Amino acid sequence: MQFKNPEILYFLWLLIIPILVHLFQLQKFVKVPFTNVAFLQKIIQDSRKSSRLKKWLILATRMLLLSAILFTFSQPFFS
Repeated sequence: MQFKNPEILYFLWLLIIPILVHLFQLQKFVKVPFTNVAFLQKIIQDSRKSSRLKKWLILATRMLLLSAILFTFSQPFFS
């Protein structure tokens, strides 16, 4: 496979931007006082696990989308 514009592939280092956004996205959890704390702690733990998985999937999707755009603009072709 050859590229018509191989200089665009140098922009693959931009894939670090979604990683940095993912790593430095700080969330502050708000404590809400309720009487049934054990039930709420279980809900919070479950939601944290599912949100962590969603965040990793979003990161992977962003990186794949950015790399696909860069490969598209480099115009690959088979000789």
